[in-house]
Amino acid sequence: MTHFEVTREGKRFIIASLLVALAALNTGNNLIFLLLSLMLSFLLLSAMLVVVNMSGLSLAVGDGHAIYAGREASLRLEIGNSKQVVPSYSVHCVIADAIDAVYFGMIPGRQRVEKGIRMKFKRRGLYSYRDFQIRSGFPFILLNGKRSVTASGEVIVYPVLYDLGSFLLSSSATEGMEVSRLSSAADSMYSLREFRAGDDNRKIHWKASAKTGTLYVKEYAEYRGMKATVILDNTLPESGALFEKAVSLAASLARDLLAEGCFVRVVTCGKTISFGSGDNHLYKILNELAVIREEEMALRPPPEAGGGYSVTVAKSRQSLAFSYTGESVNVIYAEDV
Repeated sequence: MTHFEVTREGKRFIIASLLVALAALNTGNNLIFLLLSLMLSFLLLSAMLVVVNMSGLSLAVGDGHAIYAGREASLRLEIGNSKQVVPSYSVHCVIADAIDAVYFGMIPGRQRVEKGIRMKFKRRGLYSYRDFQIRSGFPFILLNGKRSVTASGEVIVYPVLYDLGSFLLSSSATEGMEVSRLSSAADSMYSLREFRAGDDNRKIHWKASAKTGTLYVKEYAEYRGMKATVILDNTLPESGALFEKAVSLAASLARDLLAEGCFVRVVTCGKTISFGSGDNHLYKILNELAVIREEEMALRPPPEAGGGYSVTVAKSRQSLAFSYTGESVNVIYAEDV
């Protein structure tokens, strides 16, 4: 259903119509009555055209890349016009969490138009879009029509990621890692990764960097096979901001450990994400952490042994998971970060 809002120009037009109506009643002049009827017809026609212009529109939202809470992201917004011939003009889309308004100048009949929209989500989670609002005052801008439009698609927002600095490079953080040497030669390269601040310039793979335009460094076989377990305290009672910070810390640790070439496992109460490596495994972890909630159950050790290096991310020193931190080389408390 379309709701109408009178614009500034529309208010002026209505005031002018009232003045003409008073003049017509006072004078009884047929010409003024004719002018009044034209003005009222023009106002009615404006409302009808707005309804026609906004009918048959549908929206779809999607994303083609990772979206993180607290960061600006670009989504794909697609609007379709199901009318057979008649185009729709001058349509504004009103979307929660959008940084800028989205404007479509024309949507031809039986076609779809796509635009990017800048968004900034405050919290992680799965966002299911139901009703967006579209607005249009075309063609006479006397009335702004507003209508809710069902939008298909879901967007998953990953936790905020922190820069953990040199945590993974400290001696205490690397103690206990299981190293599987695939070669006795320390300079046996097995993969490439993008250059990061602090990397040795001598490890840059210049040929690959020249082809792609991005600096890449060599990964060596002696680092391959390290195992690391990230244990996240998601036990009740609820802790609000501390839990959100703990989730972000766990996600950041997983990212950095995977970047170091580790096989990473994530353990929470209720779910264990088994060992894996690479970008696909990172997104598997992030998908779970994006929707994780606090659970009313105990945090139990993972069933299989040989977890290698472990780090527990606890909400606070009073956490119920504190008794489990003895398995870990390191404990990070969200309340201290």
